[in-house]
Amino acid sequence: MYKKILLLTTLLALILASPSCAQDSLYTTISDDTLKIHHDGTERNCAALFTWDVNIVDNLITLTEVDTGDQAWCMCYFDLEVGLTGLDPGAYQIDVWSNDIGSDPIFHGSLNQDWGNLSTTGQTESECLNMRDDTSFVELSVNGDTLNLFWNTPMLNCIFMPVWSGWLEADTFHVTMIDTGPPVDCICPFEVEVSFASFAPGTYTLDFWYGEYGYPQFDISGLRDGLSISDDYQSPCYNVTAIHEELDEQTPNRALMDIEAYPNPFNSQTMITYRVLDMVDLDIQIYNLEGGLVQTLAQPAPAQPGYYNISWTGNDSKGRPVSSGVYLLVFHYGSVSSVERLLLLK
Repeated sequence: MYKKILLLTTLLALILASPSCAQDSLYTTISDDTLKIHHDGTERNCAALFTWDVNIVDNLITLTEVDTGDQAWCMCYFDLEVGLTGLDPGAYQIDVWSNDIGSDPIFHGSLNQDWGNLSTTGQTESECLNMRDDTSFVELSVNGDTLNLFWNTPMLNCIFMPVWSGWLEADTFHVTMIDTGPPVDCICPFEVEVSFASFAPGTYTLDFWYGEYGYPQFDISGLRDGLSISDDYQSPCYNVTAIHEELDEQTPNRALMDIEAYPNPFNSQTMITYRVLDMVDLDIQIYNLEGGLVQTLAQPAPAQPGYYNISWTGNDSKGRPVSSGVYLLVFHYGSVSSVERLLLLK
């Protein structure tokens, strides 16, 4: 069995030709009532499988990326993302740590985030309806620190395109709507919903539509039910950077050139093409990132100079489909190897 250490030399050349990426880039985005924390270009174990631990004390959020995967023999980059829902309004410091297998905790950096400024968090509006109820009305409901406003069958411009805004003045919550749709010579009824957050606990009076629906009150009895992780994301491993084995100092000869796989990434099949310059004994194998042999595409045999192609359908040596991920396409010739990365996406 060929040593895995022989993969490194060509792999390093591959890395130099790979697109550059921003390393350890930390930033936040906001989606409705969810704060998303992004960690792009973090170099980690190739077989990493992340979970997230979140701890909040006062206004310090400690986010720890925990690697629960197997220990692999290579390193590569990942883009990570975690969404936090239920965060109380305030100004926060977010500290990002990692806790990887076989390593001490690593601090990656801090972010500052002002969260919970009162704003629109969602809206929907129906198509123009054929009929309406006898009267139009406004109905309020509260979910945690969020106010939901349902506006039943107002008569509005047939091409209705609302833009909402809301602001507090003492304990009065003012809501305005501007219709940005083009002017047309018809009106019809709609069903409209809009939500606003985040409110501090208290009793508020709604001021909407010039008081046509009165000035109803609503109570915010508490904040959210508690902080929770609402979603997360881990990209496929990309840009393999190192292999944790003793290095083979021998430089590969130039017996092989023009290795390409298309498509790559691929779903069901990729076609591999290559050029042999000098007669060599050549075999072609697929490895996973743990160094395990997945399939042998070509047994050891003499290869004459020329152009060749061979395909891989994403199966192992027993014909079973393998899972999505990064695989290494390894050409063994003589005592050296050439390596290409294949990304299987299902």
